[in-house]
Amino acid sequence: MMDDHFFTESLEEFQREMAAAGFEPVAAADPPRWRGPIHPAFAPLTDAKTMDIVITPGWHFQPPALLVDGLDTNHSMLNGLVCMWQDGDASLEWTTMPGFFSRIADWCENARNGWAGDDLVYDAFLNFQKKLAGVATFNLPELNMRKGGCGDVYGIVNADLQRIDVKRGRSNSPGQLRGLWFHAGVLDNPPPRRLSEVFRCLPRNQRKGLERELGNRRRPEPCSVSGGVDIILFCWEHRGRPDLLVMVCEGMNDQVDAVALQPGPIDEDSLILRAGPDAPLLRTCKVTLFGAGALGGYVGVALAESGLGSLDVVDGDTLLPGNVVRHVAGHDQVGRPKAQAVRYVIEKHAPWTGVAEFFESPVTASKIRERIANADMVVDATGNEAFTGALAVAARGIGIPLVSGALYRGGSIARVQRQALPDDVPLHRREDTPQFPAIPAGDGRYDFASPALGCSAPVNNAPPASVTACAALIVQMTLDALTGRFEFNDEVIDVYRSIAEAPFNRVGRVG
Repeated sequence: MMDDHFFTESLEEFQREMAAAGFEPVAAADPPRWRGPIHPAFAPLTDAKTMDIVITPGWHFQPPALLVDGLDTNHSMLNGLVCMWQDGDASLEWTTMPGFFSRIADWCENARNGWAGDDLVYDAFLNFQKKLAGVATFNLPELNMRKGGCGDVYGIVNADLQRIDVKRGRSNSPGQLRGLWFHAGVLDNPPPRRLSEVFRCLPRNQRKGLERELGNRRRPEPCSVSGGVDIILFCWEHRGRPDLLVMVCEGMNDQVDAVALQPGPIDEDSLILRAGPDAPLLRTCKVTLFGAGALGGYVGVALAESGLGSLDVVDGDTLLPGNVVRHVAGHDQVGRPKAQAVRYVIEKHAPWTGVAEFFESPVTASKIRERIANADMVVDATGNEAFTGALAVAARGIGIPLVSGALYRGGSIARVQRQALPDDVPLHRREDTPQFPAIPAGDGRYDFASPALGCSAPVNNAPPASVTACAALIVQMTLDALTGRFEFNDEVIDVYRSIAEAPFNRVGRVG
């Protein structure tokens, strides 16, 4: 239906181009399907003589689907779907037949060359014939799967989360699923797309063993007490790293089939791949963070997620229910010291970061120096200008770089300052100049909310969006200094909501 699309005139032109290329509509097909002569580039890959183009909803932002029978290569599925565009591709190359055919030619050339240089980490799951939305988590090093070998695993089912946690060894509880792993080494063919294709990748003795275990299944659903095997882990080498297909068995006797679960590696080497390009350098760095409140909580977690090796968190406050509205920790941490709550979140997000917590608010020079003495960088997120001055003096005195950030005027303005290079002006010596403009104080009408029940102090009214934006800027400037890039100025001011006084009367970065 044309109501499913955004640009109907463009779609109608594409349909005219398909007709001119020899394609005809398939009767009663929903969604609309056109069948025509197969592109000649497919000749080395299949004996099929025709191919289908399916117009999927969302034209022209969503590409049409191409179906070709008889393909046995990566980026193709058992139902014939040819995967030619990544999700979110903005090229719109598919809006004309010449563009569509050009992508077919490129795809076929890559297929004939074995997809050299292509990264196919998730193809095994995506291309498997039957899939579930659940996740199978596993620690790759702990599974210790060796090339050419096989062994036992078991699965712990968490039905509420649609997750199975896979562990090495035999199941030892009636509630656990029995499994086997196989490591096929380097594959000459695409990863298996259905259970029957697993057998072609195994040596004879392993094929026989798997057939025997599948034949022992006496119940159609996964259940270790029924005998047989419930989970199959099929592993192979991809670019020097193991890749994994996790299958859950269903059916019984000679009617056993399998569905794939999304693979979820939880080991440090797998997780830190998402930490960003600075992670290898940051793994050897230590930061001392003062302030574990709204700003400091997000700063600490983001630094850890970026690959930081060690973090000391210093804060003397306890997490209250009202804090959680803007804090990185949740209500399950209320009553804990804020530093401890931040450590808890970091452990859940970035287990490679060693976190030490200090439930204190140091004020003396000696205590501050003690806390920062072993740090590569000090970060101040307290929002306390007096403490920031004291910290700047202490850090300068022993040569420790410092980044300090705070919000002003009810979260309308963020200022982040760096004291790291020899020509960076010490924070406590910066005066009102065009280089370091002073942020004027407001009258408090919009800076603070009404006092919380039982509080003697008003509640800072900074919105969560300002908190996370300022925290991100603090982290960016900290990483910029830790990595030695120094691409930021030694002071950056962002205006999130303008105030009357210049130069803060315009949203954006000052200067």
